[in-house]
Amino acid sequence: MAGMVVTFFVIGLVSALLIPRLVASQSERVVTYEETETPPAVEEAVTTGIPPEGVDSAEGEVHETLPGTQKYDGPQIAQSMSIETKETWLSWMRNDRHDTSAFLEDRWKLAQDFVWSQELKRPEDVRAFLLAPREHFVRAQNKGLEYADTWLPIGYGATITDPDVVAMMTTTLNINPGDKVLEIGTGSGYQASILAYLTTEVYTIEIIRPLFAETDNLLQDLEKSNPAFGSINRKLGDGYYGWEEYAPFDKIIVTCAVDHIPPPLLKQLSPGGIMVLPLGPPGRQYIMEVKKEVALDGSIALNRRDVYNGMRVSFIPFRNEAGASYSTSAPVEKPPIPAALNARQSPAPAAAGSDAEQ
Repeated sequence: MAGMVVTFFVIGLVSALLIPRLVASQSERVVTYEETETPPAVEEAVTTGIPPEGVDSAEGEVHETLPGTQKYDGPQIAQSMSIETKETWLSWMRNDRHDTSAFLEDRWKLAQDFVWSQELKRPEDVRAFLLAPREHFVRAQNKGLEYADTWLPIGYGATITDPDVVAMMTTTLNINPGDKVLEIGTGSGYQASILAYLTTEVYTIEIIRPLFAETDNLLQDLEKSNPAFGSINRKLGDGYYGWEEYAPFDKIIVTCAVDHIPPPLLKQLSPGGIMVLPLGPPGRQYIMEVKKEVALDGSIALNRRDVYNGMRVSFIPFRNEAGASYSTSAPVEKPPIPAALNARQSPAPAAAGSDAEQ
């Protein structure tokens, strides 16, 4: 344990010296939830809490870990994992987890890269990242690119997010065991698999029916070797309205782009909670950390920080069940195809209603 602490202290110190980062922050005062910028089509829903006609946020297929049932303690198994050196970690994975995957060394290297870049900062996040088998979430058409640091198409117009962005968003959430975490856009299931090793209270929503079914089946299959995935509650529905039945949430992560903070999600975020999302008009999105503070008079203070300090990101749009974007800005051209795919294939054409990753 002492060796691990020293290792991360040295890594953190050197990273701070070699990779200085300025903190870009912004605070704003909001008197009520209705004062956050909201598309006209959902103004009534924000005020009444009822989705617009034709959108039912309560219905849909649900895979739940029932309240009161025994949950496998993902954070506890993560804490028991040895990460002092690559050799001790590989030994632990092979002997304790019976994982002989050929991808273990690739996973270790990627984690170390992100520790140096400060996209993974806490030991808890490093452990969760090392336990999540990305190779199972990358779809068959992209085999060979499992640990390439790029986004990849997973069908239905959705993608699996770049692993470095996944790492940064995870670290920014600062999840503690027992935190109730909501993910908007299940996508491939990779982000949720990392969350399951940070807390036993994971809730995730996907809007694309065939993608929901595909990932739901995948998680059930992987649960045999990764029991922590049994703590992932999954729902088919429109994530814009959150999952009110289980609100409030300590942390919320949104994996699709929108040009405003969805008021229903802000309402379901606990006081003192953190939301991380790609925010901004199409083509000019930034990953923002939003901290919510509620005063005694009921007013809400939102403290916002650009976690990449001005670096833009490209995520698929946050869409409703009719396929319309929740952003009020005009769309722009699709992001360029990742270099790793140029010689192999093009991403699947964008599909309406995509609420998944990247």
